[in-house]
Amino acid sequence: MKEKEQKILDTSLPLFVEKGFHGTSTAEIAKNAGVATGTLFHYFKTKEDLIDRLYIYSKESILEAAEGDYDEDKSFKENVKSLWLNFVNFGIEDPYKFNFIMTFHCSPYITSFTKGRIEEKFVDLLEVYKKGFREGEIKQMYDELLMDYFWGNVLNTITHFEKNPERMNQENIELSFELFWDGISR
Repeated sequence: MKEKEQKILDTSLPLFVEKGFHGTSTAEIAKNAGVATGTLFHYFKTKEDLIDRLYIYSKESILEAAEGDYDEDKSFKENVKSLWLNFVNFGIEDPYKFNFIMTFHCSPYITSFTKGRIEEKFVDLLEVYKKGFREGEIKQMYDELLMDYFWGNVLNTITHFEKNPERMNQENIELSFELFWDGISR
């Protein structure tokens, strides 16, 4: 990715999270990124294209945070915990990307092609849980319910600690995971 393109993405991310799609102008993005408006449109033909690319950028970042963390020598619960913690830590450490994903996940500005392409990359996450089904570690449920429960718990954990930063410590993060685990384990 080119330096100016990266600067545009990094600049527009907090603007879209804080002001929304309609509250953020391309002129404001260009000015804050230190590029001409024409340069912005060189990389992104429309504001919708920029939103679409930001969605991919943010989702790929969260995947990178969790990728390759499965360890066959660990118990299934330890692997699920590691994965869950990676997502929670990502949301705490990079709140703009996480909030962008949550805000724009159902947005009409994200094309169905983009959603399909990026969601395919989350299939490995589902495979971890399918192993838990096969081994009798977790309750049988359909894939979409499991993923919604996972994401809901991650989102609520992050939101809780954003609202109550004085309570964010290892003990309470562990407690949050145990509440999630108790909900899915047999």
